[in-house]
Amino acid sequence: MALETIKPLRICLVSVSLSGGGAERCAANLSNYFLDKGHLVHHVVFAGEIKYKYSGELLHLETLKDSKNSYFSRYKRFKALKKYFNVNSFDVVVDFRVKELFLQEFIISNYVYNKSTLIYSIRSFMTNLYFPNTDFLSNLIYKNAKKIVTVSKSIEDKVHDKFKTYPLQTIYNPIDFEYIDNLINDKLDEDFNYVLAIGRMSNDVKQLDKLIETYAASDLPLKNIKLILLGEGILKEEYEKLALKLHLQEKIIFKGNVLNPFIFMKYAKIVLLTSKNEGFPNVILESLACETPVIAFDCQSGPSEIIIQNENGILVENQNFEAFKVAMNEMVSNKDLYLHCKQNARSSVERFSLENIGNQWLQLFNELK
Repeated sequence: MALETIKPLRICLVSVSLSGGGAERCAANLSNYFLDKGHLVHHVVFAGEIKYKYSGELLHLETLKDSKNSYFSRYKRFKALKKYFNVNSFDVVVDFRVKELFLQEFIISNYVYNKSTLIYSIRSFMTNLYFPNTDFLSNLIYKNAKKIVTVSKSIEDKVHDKFKTYPLQTIYNPIDFEYIDNLINDKLDEDFNYVLAIGRMSNDVKQLDKLIETYAASDLPLKNIKLILLGEGILKEEYEKLALKLHLQEKIIFKGNVLNPFIFMKYAKIVLLTSKNEGFPNVILESLACETPVIAFDCQSGPSEIIIQNENGILVENQNFEAFKVAMNEMVSNKDLYLHCKQNARSSVERFSLENIGNQWLQLFNELK
C-alpha cells in the first residue's frame, strides 16, 4: 500500500524530453502515479517531443529557443527556468538527465535547484555521462543532492567505489502493467513467427549489426523465424545493407519507430538484447510483462538483476556472440524450456510494478523532508 502524506508534495520531474528513452518513460510513468496519489506534479523538459502519457503541468524550454540558439535565447530559457522554480517552490526535484555540460549543470544545481530537496537519477553504467572527470568538479554539481538514486545495484556499487560519501540508493524502473495491458490487445498484421530487437540506431551501443550476423548464423532463418527490428537512426541504412548482403532481406524486417511496441513484444517468440552496456533496460521489463522470454547479454548493467536463468529467459556471457547464437537455437528448439520461461515471464517482474516502485519513491521523498 502506498505511503500516505498529510499534505500533498509539490514534485518536479526534470528530463530531456518526454519521448524516446527509458529515463523519459520512467518520468512519465512516475508522474501518473504521483498525481494519482494526490500529489502536485510538474515536468520540466529541455528539448524534444512530448509523446509519452504524463500527468501534471509542463514547462517545455525548447519552445523558448530561437532558430540560431542565440545567447539571448539561452539567457531567456535560464530566466524562465529560474522563475519557474522560484514561483512553484517545489518540495522535491528529481533530475533524470545526463550531465555532460559542466557549467550548465553547475549553475542549475546551485542557482536553480538550491531551494528544493534535490535527487539525481543515474541511469547508465556509463557513469561518465553523469559525473565530470574529476571529483572536485563532480562535487560542485552533486554537493546539494539529498540522494543519488541509481537504477541498478551495479551502478550503485560503481558510484560508491568512486564517491564513497555520496548518499546512494537503488530504485528500479517501474512497469505500468495497466498501460501495457490496454495496448497488447491491438491487432498485429504480421502473421509469421519472429524474434524481436528494439533500440536506437543512432550509435552502436545496441550492436544490431552483430545481432543481424548472429541471427544469420543461427537456425532461425532455416526455421522461417524472422527477425523484426524496431528503431530509427543514422545506422539503419547500414543495417539494411547488411541484411541484403546476407541475402536475408526477406527475413529481417525493419519497422522503424512504432506507436505501440508492446504488441510486437507480445507476439514475438523471444526478445533479444545484445547491448554493450545498459542502465536498467526497460525493454527486458516490458517484454517479460508481455509474457515473452528474453535472451540478453550479462552486460553492465541491469539484465542480471531481471533475468532468472532458464526461468524467464537466458542470460548469456557478456559479448559472447557464439554463445548468444547457441541460446537462440536452444530457446526455439527446446519447447519445454521455452514454455517454462514464457509461463514465468510476467510473474517474474511483478515486483517492478508502478505501484511498488512509485511507493518506494514516495517513501524516499518523505524520509528526506
